[in-house]
Formats: sequence, structure tokens, C-alpha cells
Amino acid sequence: MNDILFLGIILSLIFAEFTDLSPGGIIVPAYFAMYAYDWKRLAGTVILSLLCVAVLRLFSKYMILYGRRRYAVYLMTGILLKYAAGLIGGGALVSIGSLIPGILGREMERQKIAPTLISLALVTLFIRLVYILVR
Repeated sequence: MNDILFLGIILSLIFAEFTDLSPGGIIVPAYFAMYAYDWKRLAGTVILSLLCVAVLRLFSKYMILYGRRRYAVYLMTGILLKYAAGLIGGGALVSIGSLIPGILGREMERQKIAPTLISLALVTLFIRLVYILVR
């Protein structure tokens, strides 16, 4: 597990340096590669991230959110949405971790949704392929 996380961080940094696109943060692609076999978790994480973006757009109309405060609200929103989804759906909507939806949502807002998801998919695939070849 630690080896795929380490590899994911390195490849995410390299991708971000060469393309100027963030693949959803530094650690997110590594976790996506780790759970690549569980498409429900991947989809649930993306859905919760999109919900985080929607909630923060709503909050921004009524609150002043910049910098660290905005990032903290993203993380808290992701945690609360995951908890609420677990209560309402009875575990139907699962995600990767509690912080990953908030981190991914922040990156989606920062550089738009499509470029973030495309770069996340590319880096996740590359991490998984390198991990399979090296292992």
C-alpha cells in the first residue's frame, strides 16, 4: 500500500510539473489507483466531489470564503456529505476516504471539472500500469 502511495505522489508531481494541470491533488490519484478495482467507490468519490463544488458555490453567495478557510470548508463538506450519504443511502454511496472528496472538489473548482477529471483518469491509469509493471 505504501509503495503505490509513494509512486502516486511522485507521478502526480511529475504530471503537474509538465502539464500545469493538477490531477485532483497530489494524493488523490494514488488513492484512485489503489481502489481502481472498485468502480462504485470511484464513482461515489466523484459524485461527492461534484456535490462539494455545488455546496461551496451556494455557500460562497452568503459567506466570505478564501484561502485556508475555503479549503477547510471543502474538507468539512466532503466529510459531512459522506456521512449524510451513508445515513440516507444505507451505504449505497461509498467513497474513498473522508477527505478525498473535499480535496478533489477543491481542485475541480480551481481548474474546472473536465480538465481535473481527465488528468485524474490519466494519472490514475499511469500509476496503476507502472505499479503492475514494477511489482
